Amino acid sequence: MRKERVTENVYVFTSEAYAQATAGAIVTGEGTVVIDTLPFPRETREMIDFLRAESARGIRYVINTHHHADHVYGNFLFEEADIVSSERCREVMRKSGEKNLAEAKQQTPELAEVKLRLPNLTFAEKMSFHLGDKAMRLMPLPGHTPDGIGVYVEGDKILFAGDAVMPLPYIFWGDRVVLQDTLRALKEMHLENIVQGHGEVLLKGELDETLDAAIAYLDCIHDKVKAKLSSRTSKERLVNDITLESCGFSPIALDGLVKQLHRSNLLRVYQTLTAKAR
Repeated sequence: MRKERVTENVYVFTSEAYAQATAGAIVTGEGTVVIDTLPFPRETREMIDFLRAESARGIRYVINTHHHADHVYGNFLFEEADIVSSERCREVMRKSGEKNLAEAKQQTPELAEVKLRLPNLTFAEKMSFHLGDKAMRLMPLPGHTPDGIGVYVEGDKILFAGDAVMPLPYIFWGDRVVLQDTLRALKEMHLENIVQGHGEVLLKGELDETLDAAIAYLDCIHDKVKAKLSSRTSKERLVNDITLESCGFSPIALDGLVKQLHRSNLLRVYQTLTAKAR
């Protein structure tokens, strides 16, 4: 696990075990707010140990930005904290969480001790959150998944965006157009930093360029898949022909994982376009 101090009381923790997944923490005089957990118990425990040493008031809340395993499987380790999420997030976890966890344990021995812990505090659309001298706004950021939210730390102007912002936009479970709308809205927030759900913290000077590139990428994959369908290219050929580089992105981010994400994005666009054509 890698630790980064973004401001005096705001931290980001990055997994070195899986896909550079991130978690965050806001430390106040009244306790700590954690945003997401790390994928494996070992790294989440390292984060907890550090934060307990930082605040005598302990960890009060854990906010889940969405339901995906790499962001919620550490919930069970925060025994003293309330778990906060959108209502949609909790409902998805309630319906499919145990089944998905059982399958994950079969594939990944490191998850053997994980217990699914559902959020116990939920909200429908937006929520204002105050602890100590910190004010936070929880807001919907759909597109990567329908249940995605972000946590905006007022004063610091930092947004924990979950997987709405990644080194490559990822829409396999989401919606391309909805994510584009979310990314455009982020440009209007005049942020100092965005904490991505995976990868490096984005700085003020690179935000517009990064968000514009993500929006353009989502247009690119749509246009290229549509053109391939017009020429009756097979799904398998289409996925191989449309390269990440042809849509303006390097294949090396997230230790090369973006190549797999790109292929999944192409399949999602293919499914959407062929469904509309029926």
